[in-house]
Amino acid sequence: MDNREDQLLLLQKQILERVALGADFQEMLDELCLASELLVSESVCSIMVFNQSRQHLNVVSGPRLQSALADQLKGTLPARHSGSSARAVLQNTPVYVSNTQEDESWSDVRHLAREFNINACWSHPIRNTEGDVVGAFAISSFEERKPSSFQQQLLTESANIAGIIIERHDREKDLWDKAHLDKLTGLCNRHMFDMTLSHAISSARRHEAQLAVLFVDLDNFKVINDTYGHKAGDDVLQEIASRLKRCQRSSDTLARYGGDEFTLLLENIDDINSVTQVAQRIIDECAIPIVSDGWSASVSASVGISLFPNDALELRELLSFADRAMYKAKSKGRNGFYFYEEGLTRVVEAKKRLSIELRSALENNEFVLFYQPVFQSSGPMSRSLEALVRWNHPTRGLLTTGDFLPMVEEEGLMDELSEWVLHAACTQAKSWLDSGFSLAKIAINFSLFSEQIDFCEMVGRVLDETQLPPTYLELDISESLLACDNDELIDELEQLRKRGIDVALDNFGTGGVSLALLARLPIDLLKMDRDFVDNLTPGNADPRLIKTIVAMASNLGLPVLAKRVETELQREVLSREGCDLLQGYLFSAPLSVSDIENLLYRA
Repeated sequence: MDNREDQLLLLQKQILERVALGADFQEMLDELCLASELLVSESVCSIMVFNQSRQHLNVVSGPRLQSALADQLKGTLPARHSGSSARAVLQNTPVYVSNTQEDESWSDVRHLAREFNINACWSHPIRNTEGDVVGAFAISSFEERKPSSFQQQLLTESANIAGIIIERHDREKDLWDKAHLDKLTGLCNRHMFDMTLSHAISSARRHEAQLAVLFVDLDNFKVINDTYGHKAGDDVLQEIASRLKRCQRSSDTLARYGGDEFTLLLENIDDINSVTQVAQRIIDECAIPIVSDGWSASVSASVGISLFPNDALELRELLSFADRAMYKAKSKGRNGFYFYEEGLTRVVEAKKRLSIELRSALENNEFVLFYQPVFQSSGPMSRSLEALVRWNHPTRGLLTTGDFLPMVEEEGLMDELSEWVLHAACTQAKSWLDSGFSLAKIAINFSLFSEQIDFCEMVGRVLDETQLPPTYLELDISESLLACDNDELIDELEQLRKRGIDVALDNFGTGGVSLALLARLPIDLLKMDRDFVDNLTPGNADPRLIKTIVAMASNLGLPVLAKRVETELQREVLSREGCDLLQGYLFSAPLSVSDIENLLYRA
């Protein structure tokens, strides 16, 4: 064995030992190139690997390669005529070019060989342990020459070692990504963001700098999942992540913090205006409609902002305060941003207490039903009632759904509460019938429920348990749940109608149900969205929209009910335009069981 082979063995041993000890990836590749150059005079070594998409090659190591040449080789496509490395990768075989000015392997890049004095070039594919080509190791000679058997051996061994180093690096990067990056969006995950924020706070303390934390939450994201499915929800999150990247500066840190929540860290803030500008860009970007195959969705965002050191000095407080400010932005109408205020702490603490109390409210039997009567447009009561849930809070008194229903949804209690309302209303209706009261229908609203609930099974089970005849039950389904042609829900409603249950399309006019879909929906009644009634004011009593809805329903043989009728003007216009049924405070507020019994008794 000659001295060069001894040197090669020593080279391999030293580099592999350093790889095993976890030496730096870039240092190892550079050392491999420099060590190989020592064994081949008048040469320069380089390593090219695939980019992430595995479409083209880039130089990742070449410590003595001219930077101008490395730049021009960036984006090299594996091809027969684009140089030795490009051909070696394409053919997965060593390529030995002794004359770059004559060999066809260099016909497309011969100008580079002349410009940088590359007269011979030998390249070997770099493979991983699976045998897949990941790049190429090249020895470029300033002299025209063929490789000796030793030089071929050196090229092979260097490519093998490069493969070990690259695979070790890729494996470590994959493990790091799994621990620090969000799989769906590729952004930092919660763990990585918290680590980065912790370091940023320490740095800001030392340098007396200011930073901002932005907490971004998508408004009504659950509706997209429920309407179009979780695949569409994932598409929306990926698109929003891409848009948020356009809002951040190079020094900022963006993360998907969980679900539909994102966080953004702004370091070295000069003034509040720069934070405001970023927040507004986020609002504007998120508001652009998202269009995909077969569906489109409008998404908005609520952004909460906390500042270091103005609001808090510690990581958890900064995040908590930004989160509270975000909820304040939601309460102010959503699609906006809000800076943290000290008073928000009291509001959030009250909300937290309410959330805890809500979870025990069902167990403690604190919910109660009120019933709002429905009247015929001609005047008399129709003997149909809508069941409305109230929370008889032990200290705050009677709370309406506006006070607690959003929190019910946030806490994942909507299905449980919906079943309780259905069971309680059916039980009460059966009791009234058994007592001899004349009752037409008891209506129950199902605007929100999850995909996990078997709706048809749940309704059937409750009817069986309460023994209420199905003909006395009306289910109000929000138009938004049917706007995307939800075949599964439509089939369930068909089954329920076959049992004699009426189905009403609630909030009609804003949810996007097409005329074609409306004609085939299994419904018995249209309940006009309350906004149409609210718009009937002394200064604006234009009845054209009302007239259109009534005419459309009439053509389909469906009666129309108008909700939230509060003035004589509204009653007059709605009756004149042909609404069959009216409901609202003009006729009666929601009433307790005893008050309803008095009303039914007198009717």
